[in-house]
Amino acid sequence: MRFNNPYLKKAAAATVSIDKRTGDEFNPPSFGRVARNGKRPESSSERLFSQHGELNASNNAEALDKIQGVLDGVASGKYQIAREASFSDGMEDAEAEAILKEAFSDPTSQGFRMVGQGMVNVIKEVIDYEGLARKVWMPRTVGSGDVIRYDKDPYVLGFQIAEDGQTPQSVVEGRYYYPPEFEVTAYPSIEIKDKFRAQFDIVQRAQDKARQAIEYQEDLAMINLFAAGANAANTTTFFAALNLAALESIRYQVERHRLVLDKFIVHRQEISDLVTTVSQQVDPIAQRELILAGYIGVILNAMVITTAGTNTYEILSPGEVYGVAAPEYLGGMPIRVELFSKPTDEFMEGRPREGWFFYELISMYLGNAAGVAYGSRL
Repeated sequence: MRFNNPYLKKAAAATVSIDKRTGDEFNPPSFGRVARNGKRPESSSERLFSQHGELNASNNAEALDKIQGVLDGVASGKYQIAREASFSDGMEDAEAEAILKEAFSDPTSQGFRMVGQGMVNVIKEVIDYEGLARKVWMPRTVGSGDVIRYDKDPYVLGFQIAEDGQTPQSVVEGRYYYPPEFEVTAYPSIEIKDKFRAQFDIVQRAQDKARQAIEYQEDLAMINLFAAGANAANTTTFFAALNLAALESIRYQVERHRLVLDKFIVHRQEISDLVTTVSQQVDPIAQRELILAGYIGVILNAMVITTAGTNTYEILSPGEVYGVAAPEYLGGMPIRVELFSKPTDEFMEGRPREGWFFYELISMYLGNAAGVAYGSRL
């Protein structure tokens, strides 16, 4: 099978010959499966890779076994490889996918263990954060120099008049709102030594965390806007325990304005009450599914979005619930500068660091305060 050697030095010629005198190319003797004594028999004539840099394996299972042998040799110090590489380097996508499929389909999990020995991942403290703002608002791209403006929907009165009556005039005037813009930034930097010490892609991970931090700031701005407008047209719903009655009261605050509630944004602490109470108010089949699934995705025809529940990336306080209408009846999220990053190396300042500056210029507009309702635990 054709599995390219990721450690083989690339030459100008189409083929690469193994120089046994210098040993520049990584190509140890081929070996068989592990014997009862725990050792692998080595071949005296065949090499692990051919002169074309292809792994000498007849099928995926044998390729996995040889990969395991190389990884064991690297771990024990038998093989000293100058640069870090992965066995997916130099492979066709289909070849790498075939090896992984073989590993995952092995009922003994032995194949997956072989591949897993070559992968080191960071131990995450929390589940990666996913922003809510772009699900609640209607994002809108604003061009350079464009004025961010939202038009107020006009209202026209109708009348029932007598036979000789005259209809009063409804004067429709244009009303406009100009929401302010604000900048959201993040600036992660990494010491060069940590970049090479880490056993995972710390650069990619730092960039992922910067994106999550910016989404968190977007969500905080959204909740602050909801808090400011929730009582402009609606009243706060107080509850002792979050149940169907409390959720219906929140939904009523929105739907009494001829709107449809689209989402509940709920703190994780209140989900416990919700699961406990709702499980006693549904039919046995729905109750069984709730117990097996362990979460509620939709209730009263509205999506339930749960916030973090801890101090990390939390946008609500315990006891808080928001109900919001669909994006087209709520407001908007103008985006003048979409999120981007620029490298900001600090070598010129005498510091061995690599950094990236993340930036976006956005705005948020709550045009219909009637589309937001707030609930709070007593």
